[in-house]
Amino acid sequence: MLVSVLGCVAVCRLFGLYANTPVDVYFSFFESPRGSFEELSHGNPSGWGVAWLDENGWRIYKEPVALYASARAREVIRRCVRSKVVISHVRLASAGGIRVENTHPWLYRGWVFAHNGTVYGRRELLKLLRGEHRGLEGDTDSEALFHLVVQEVNDLGDPVEGIASAVEKIVRSGIKFTSLNFIASNGEKLYALRYAATSPSYYTLHHIERPRESLELRKLSRETQQLIAAKLARGEKAVVIASEPMSDEPHWKPVPNKHLMIVNRDLSTELRPIEI
Repeated sequence: MLVSVLGCVAVCRLFGLYANTPVDVYFSFFESPRGSFEELSHGNPSGWGVAWLDENGWRIYKEPVALYASARAREVIRRCVRSKVVISHVRLASAGGIRVENTHPWLYRGWVFAHNGTVYGRRELLKLLRGEHRGLEGDTDSEALFHLVVQEVNDLGDPVEGIASAVEKIVRSGIKFTSLNFIASNGEKLYALRYAATSPSYYTLHHIERPRESLELRKLSRETQQLIAAKLARGEKAVVIASEPMSDEPHWKPVPNKHLMIVNRDLSTELRPIEI
């Protein structure tokens, strides 16, 4: 696992991708004419991280600086990150120091996880954890939420039931939060939860299937036209999930609030309501 020096709790942005073949994400990070991750990092400058899956398992790179200010980000994204599964995050710190242990995404028991929102009362959240799940790297509520999710998934033996159980335990315990939005993966599937208690117009998730053969390229920017044409030529397909649309493609769709989106190996998707 690669880790360079680096909790998100209030205002952060999420990115997740599942593809049919290893792909690069340089366009989404640096070249998209709308909502690139580099652009979003100007408002979320407390650090950034990316996790990707290769033949040796999960790899992670993090820094406690803004993506736009990083001296190594372009090199890492261009040369290292080529994968079927990618999860990334840009952070605006409001709890937990700016250090590697507090930066998303985290890796634990084969799961990678990044969160956007604040779970108030971290001490109460920790009371829901047992044994080794309490051995956190840092001091954010987001990492505690991650360990609760993994704990419940392991207890119940099913990711969807485990995620629903984690949400239910937080709600039933009376723990307040702005959003439990997260993107996570066990390497088999990609899971994206949208569960906002406040500011539902901000705590959003959107998804797109890329590319679409029927898409009228002439209506898009030159950069997006080149991206789609190249992916069509190489036979690449992917599902992308992000806090907001990250390109000028017209087919971005919102994930409904209080729903879990699942991306399967064949890139089919499922939406499961998480109603507590």
